Amino acid sequence: MDALVAHYHEVGLKGRNRDYFEDQLTRNLKRALRGTGYNRVRKGFGRVVIDFDEGAPILEAADRAAKVFGVAYIGCGVRVEPTLEEITRVSVELLRSEPFTNFAVRARRTYSSFDMPSQKINVAVGRSIQDATGAPVDLSNPGATAWIELFGGAGVVYRKRLEGPGGLPAGVSGKMLALLSGGIDSPVAAWRMGRRGAEVEMLHFHGRPFTDPSSIRQAAQLSEALTHYQLQTVLHLVPLGDIQREIVTNAPSSLRVILYRRMMMRIGAALAHQRSASALITGDSLGQVASQTIENITTVGAALDDEERVQVLRPLIGMDKQEIVNDAKAIGTYEISTRKHQDCCVLFEPRSPATRARPADARKAEAGLDIEALVGKALAEIETRVLELPGPSES
Repeated sequence: MDALVAHYHEVGLKGRNRDYFEDQLTRNLKRALRGTGYNRVRKGFGRVVIDFDEGAPILEAADRAAKVFGVAYIGCGVRVEPTLEEITRVSVELLRSEPFTNFAVRARRTYSSFDMPSQKINVAVGRSIQDATGAPVDLSNPGATAWIELFGGAGVVYRKRLEGPGGLPAGVSGKMLALLSGGIDSPVAAWRMGRRGAEVEMLHFHGRPFTDPSSIRQAAQLSEALTHYQLQTVLHLVPLGDIQREIVTNAPSSLRVILYRRMMMRIGAALAHQRSASALITGDSLGQVASQTIENITTVGAALDDEERVQVLRPLIGMDKQEIVNDAKAIGTYEISTRKHQDCCVLFEPRSPATRARPADARKAEAGLDIEALVGKALAEIETRVLELPGPSES
């Protein structure tokens, strides 16, 4: 095999802006495939075609390309000259490479110099595969499919097809900052906004010096998993332990978790302004835990005044836990998220946290805190890491 064909759905519906989205997707594919031996990337005819040198790790390249936001699916196959003889020969070879009980042929022509209609190609190639293998045709539920794509003066035939995440290419919707815990929800929220074209930076709060570094490791591993989709991830690590100690000393125990989260919002908004990020992303899911009642979500959001305000996006707000778990398993973060770690939000956790806190109650509880100094201290102590998609030898 020596070629990949990347297809997209939503990108192709962008009208006059389509070139911008296609160009960004092409750049992202090139970045994802660095070090895999590709020699040419061609954009056009509603697809992106990538040619590879002989001996290149094309199956690994296909797996990488199939994770890139904006890709609907990847075909992994062989370049062919647009002649029926060549198309038939390669189709038979690819299907015979692995056993199958029945098959289908799906030809597609786009501005092709090959003038035979797609249906006639299907019949002619299918007859040759039947003669070579004795297998029957099953168009409704085939065990194997020969996909034939002809465009311009070239073509690709493939049997292996990988589904992609779809959506929009990372980077077309600007920069956003995701509040990343070590749990299940927030990585899914970050992934969902990345799929909408956002360049998502991660912001993780840890309880050092009062906790071990396990949550930092967890956040780094989750960020690495998400980097396979958006190709580069900036991870900001913020120590919250000293701020939590101040809150424990000065505020009612029932409001501790709410006040922790209000401080996270303030620090996140300040960092978003520094990083020119247009929004904060949280993993809130309405009613899932005590801190995520509508009253508490409102009170946490009210921590930002008009000068600090930044858009807050909650892509999971209407999802239930099983839906989020299913997404986490599908994108490869679930196993990481379920490892034991010391979450800073359970540090000094009260026995009876408030479930319907009001903004006025939170402001009163914060009266003894020097909020501006605490936010400034947290920003000064941020550690920032940049994670890149590893090369083939590093994976």
